[in-house]
Amino acid sequence: MIIWGTFMKNWFISHKKQVLAGACVLIVLAALLGIFFHHKKEIAKTAAKQISPHEESEIDAWGEVNYTRMEDISIDFPSVVTGVQVKEGDRVTLSQSLVNLDLSEHNGNIKKLKQQLAAENAALPAAKQEISALESDITETQNQIARKTKEYNYGTNSDLKLLKSSLGLAQHDLATSKSDLARYQALYHSGAIPEVTLNQYKDAVVQRQKAVNDVQLNIQKTKTALKDELDQLNVLLKSKQDQLSQAKLANTANVAKQQGGISSVQIDLDTMTAKTSKDYIKGNNIVSNIKNGIVQNIVVTDGSHLGIQGAPTKVLQIIDADSLTVCAEVDEEFIDSIKINEPVRIVLASSPDASLSGKVVQVPDAAVEKDGRRIVKVQVKPNDPQHLLKPGYTADVYFKR
Repeated sequence: MIIWGTFMKNWFISHKKQVLAGACVLIVLAALLGIFFHHKKEIAKTAAKQISPHEESEIDAWGEVNYTRMEDISIDFPSVVTGVQVKEGDRVTLSQSLVNLDLSEHNGNIKKLKQQLAAENAALPAAKQEISALESDITETQNQIARKTKEYNYGTNSDLKLLKSSLGLAQHDLATSKSDLARYQALYHSGAIPEVTLNQYKDAVVQRQKAVNDVQLNIQKTKTALKDELDQLNVLLKSKQDQLSQAKLANTANVAKQQGGISSVQIDLDTMTAKTSKDYIKGNNIVSNIKNGIVQNIVVTDGSHLGIQGAPTKVLQIIDADSLTVCAEVDEEFIDSIKINEPVRIVLASSPDASLSGKVVQVPDAAVEKDGRRIVKVQVKPNDPQHLLKPGYTADVYFKR
């Protein structure tokens, strides 16, 4: 050990200059390294200060503008297009006229159904009136039959009474003439009167007998007429009774039909009327049923026939611009940072200098694969008073971390 210590001491003395020079180099290197790391730290601090606050606190996601409500406008009744007032992409307001229609055929069909229904509705009162009239006629006919039967059986007919009275007088006159003839025959046989005088009394008896026979014949004719009238009244009664039975059956069927529900004509009329009662039909026009709409997919032109045989014909579509949303594709590693109702910033590709505000309205519980990565399609509701957003546009959506 003493020898090694002596050796090192002698070596240090002999290499003193080289040792001091090496020490100086080490000191300089240490100083340079200190300056380098200090400068690097300052650069990092400066760079950190220059990073945008948005870049530090936001998640950037690509998004596409879509919509949640769209109206399909179609016509399911016969009509003809007489004018198209809009073009695809036009903004429209509530009740704005879009397409003009000729509804002559449809209105004519409705008119026919109304007339048919009116006739149907009038059928019941008419049937009741007919039944009432028939019942009155039957009662009157039955009364006539009863009266005529009594007149026939008991001779109470005024004509018969007059004829019977005439018959009584004629028979009385005949009896008187016969009595006179008998008396004058005795006088003739006694030679008191000539044959000429007797013949006068014989002629009187013949005339009186003829008068009796005529009255009796008239009585028989009157009775025959009464019998024929009775027969005709009975035939008429049977006919009216048959009519009454048929009318009552028909009326019962009509009443049952109405009590069973609305008639088929009423159903058809209600159906056809409802076809023109849609909120996008006003008079002869198809109008917008959306307050803030965008027209797309117009498939008709002037002269197009719609609703042939009641089959719906597509006319156009109206997107509800108030239902526009931005579907932002957020990488799954950032999804935990995104919450419902949190504000977002939207920058359209079509207007990169403009920025819209919005909020998160849906964060799905499922991710999908796209281009080899997992994304979540977050729905964002934009605030777009200037209508910068259009369906199909793209945008960058910035979420807060």
